[in-house]
Amino acid sequence: MCSLKKLYSLAGGLLLIPALGFAEDVNNEVTDINISYYLGVEAGYQVSSDDDYPYSDPHSAVGGIYGGINLTDQLSWDLGYQYLGEMTGAYNSINIETSIVRTGLRYTYPIYQQLSVYGYAGAAYWSMDKSSIRNSISDDGFSPIYKLGVTAPVTESLVLDIGYQYIDGIGSQNTGEFDSHGAMIGLTYHFGRAKAPQVAVPTVIESHKEECEPQIVEPRTIYHYSAQLSKEMKTFGVDKAELSLQQKEIEHITQLLIDNPTAKVKVIGHSDSSGSEAYNQKLSEKRAKYIADKLKNNGVEEERIIANGKGEMAPIASNETIEGRALNRRVDITVFVSE
Repeated sequence: MCSLKKLYSLAGGLLLIPALGFAEDVNNEVTDINISYYLGVEAGYQVSSDDDYPYSDPHSAVGGIYGGINLTDQLSWDLGYQYLGEMTGAYNSINIETSIVRTGLRYTYPIYQQLSVYGYAGAAYWSMDKSSIRNSISDDGFSPIYKLGVTAPVTESLVLDIGYQYIDGIGSQNTGEFDSHGAMIGLTYHFGRAKAPQVAVPTVIESHKEECEPQIVEPRTIYHYSAQLSKEMKTFGVDKAELSLQQKEIEHITQLLIDNPTAKVKVIGHSDSSGSEAYNQKLSEKRAKYIADKLKNNGVEEERIIANGKGEMAPIASNETIEGRALNRRVDITVFVSE
């Protein structure tokens, strides 16, 4: 049997995945950047395609671990180890045992609410032991690996992955070559998806007197309104951007801005955790824009409206229940004055 030291040393790179950083948005709010990392386990069943076994392709169970980095909301890089099991030819006494270390890029695209599809392409370093009654042969090398599949969230941080895996040309002239076709299922845990609350950066105003220290002035909130707290309002439905906002609330906010000429209004949209982060971010922005448009139509100047979305990153209730998810689908409206 050949040594798997090369595989173990490569797989050890899973422990070196970074996930640090921060970014500042246009509204002077400090947030975490989108880079985060994940770990997962996978299992499945493979069937080999080998011209040497025309009547019975050898097959075996597959198991593995992997970890990676979410480079963007849709693009990620990972490194994983798989044990492809031990295959035996049905009409001879040949046993084949194979392990791989794989790495590649995955592109995920949301298609509907919780469901996303993905494509994966990379390289697999394989190590093979082939034995028979007469002799044993060991070899290693590289082959391309591809995956196609779908993902769906199980919890806020845990994602189910079901897909098809294809490895082209495992083996060499010494050992014989086969293609691996595998049906895979995996569970992936994402670290750092729940970002820290956004923190407003105080405005620094210098004093007219040079000998005085700079004064820190924080915005003063004169009105706050959240959709799910009003009995007269309906929360957003799943995958909906429209909200039944009562006209009297629009008029009340407009009057506050008239009475306070230096005041502005901030409209923040939110979503629950159903679907991908990218999808939820866009949906929350649509919800904020819907309310902002209502305010503009009622006469509020556009430059006095700040509208953005926080996606699923600021829940006020558990996303594990139907009731909690309904509360998280909301818009927060705040009228504030910087004095």
